[in-house]
Amino acid sequence: MMRGVSVTSYRVSESLSEEYYQKGYWSQDDFWTSFTAVADRFPGKVALVDRESEVTFAELKSRAMQFAASASQAGRQPGDIVILHGRHCIEAVVAILGCSLFGLVPALLPAMFSQEQIKRIISHTGASLLFSFGEEKELERARLAVQGEEVTVVVPDDALAGGDALSWTRFLQSGQGIAAPRSEMDPDELMLLIYSSGTTGAPKGVMHSANSARFSVMAYADMHRVTDQDVELVITAFGFVGSSLLGFYLTLLKGCKSVLMRNWCAEEAIALMERYQVTHFLLMPTHAIDILACPALDTINSDCASRAVVAGVAPNYRIDARSRLCGTPFPMYGMSESPAHVTGGMTDDWDNLLTTEGRNLPGTDVLICDENDNPVAVGEQGDILVRGPNRFLGYYRADDLNEMAISPEGYFRTGDIGFFDEKGYMTFVSRSKDIIRRGGVTITPAEIETALRSHPDITDVAVIGLPDPRLGEKACACVITANSHITLEDVTVFLQEKGLARYLWPESLEICNEFPRTPSLKVQKNQLKERVLQARSDSTTTSNQHSQ
Repeated sequence: MMRGVSVTSYRVSESLSEEYYQKGYWSQDDFWTSFTAVADRFPGKVALVDRESEVTFAELKSRAMQFAASASQAGRQPGDIVILHGRHCIEAVVAILGCSLFGLVPALLPAMFSQEQIKRIISHTGASLLFSFGEEKELERARLAVQGEEVTVVVPDDALAGGDALSWTRFLQSGQGIAAPRSEMDPDELMLLIYSSGTTGAPKGVMHSANSARFSVMAYADMHRVTDQDVELVITAFGFVGSSLLGFYLTLLKGCKSVLMRNWCAEEAIALMERYQVTHFLLMPTHAIDILACPALDTINSDCASRAVVAGVAPNYRIDARSRLCGTPFPMYGMSESPAHVTGGMTDDWDNLLTTEGRNLPGTDVLICDENDNPVAVGEQGDILVRGPNRFLGYYRADDLNEMAISPEGYFRTGDIGFFDEKGYMTFVSRSKDIIRRGGVTITPAEIETALRSHPDITDVAVIGLPDPRLGEKACACVITANSHITLEDVTVFLQEKGLARYLWPESLEICNEFPRTPSLKVQKNQLKERVLQARSDSTTTSNQHSQ
């Protein structure tokens, strides 16, 4: 099996790197060193809460050391990639810390990833050790994904191991009585992989070093004044940057307590806020809309929640959140490649945060440019390019993609459009890339289209995002077909057989005679979207007239 490789940042100049070190944005310490400084300061303090279980910092450190010893006994070597798949739990955080101690690289995969996606990532990384912390259906996907591969699977103690899978306890027992191996990692090299939720043919592994990850956590915390006195509710699903670097990593580097949610439920989130007196949390649009619509919100005292990030929502939701949910609902703009790059801070006036995404983190840069990468005037819309100590190293084993995504000056091309106002606050306008944002999850239409083009009854297909009041967008498959009786169920069953994850399945179907196209025959999806929305509006009007 191929082993993990030494990777340093793509297109970060020597002078820029020196600046980051000189200004204290980066450090010579590896991640384990940073964590142990916190753990040794608060040994008896509760670090993580997972359902009815909790663990102190001292216990977290001890278990991580045992994990490292067990991984060493299992034949793993520093630089190897280890896949962590599933849902939030204490064991997953132990594994992440154990990897940092021994020099392994954890690759985080959300529970929603399909069997085929997991299989592709195993091939992409050469991983030979996979931990699955999901529910039974997710554990089964992991088991099936490793068939034919030389991969050891470790599952929770309460799961039916099946086949050659090991239980978590059995894995840890192999390292009992053995000194934990220590392998210091270069803080500028690959430490963490976060896989994109929207894959095209090859998976996109977002690479972070100890320095880019640590700066993301610390700068985000400093903007919101998160300290060891805070209680963080980790709502975003495991495997995403919002739950890791902007979630439980706050505990690992700032010493606060994190309460982990395994499944999204607005009523449960509200109950946890009250039970643990939560003071800080991050909400994606879907979470915010669900919580604000939940009757239970008005039955609790939410005064303790002094700060929260309410990302990507309209001003009316921010106003509602401020009056009913938390003292200051901060906006935020960022992505796995550049976490929390733009957000609000405790010193910002509320009026400046209501309709913008905030301002960029200290030490980071944002450019609004035209199609030739030339900066545009204040107030003028353009492409958003970002750079800073939080910028990722690049995509794992994807040189061609890195060449396109990162400018010669080291700016990441986000694929978004936005503008700055005269006060320096940035507003996100739209996506310029052909992607769909469904409840904070990125869906790439190209993957769905490629699969559906192999359907025997479909001549051509274009997948578009249609607006949804709760999720932001939902995928709609527009198809040209000779079979006018094809149904949405036919399409989803076909995609399931192709191995596409459920979240990639279209949620509506439109049968078209033709697609609007450019002179080069590229489908004009904006026009197609307008046609579909107009047709649905006309259909609703006609239906209402008939009912009168």
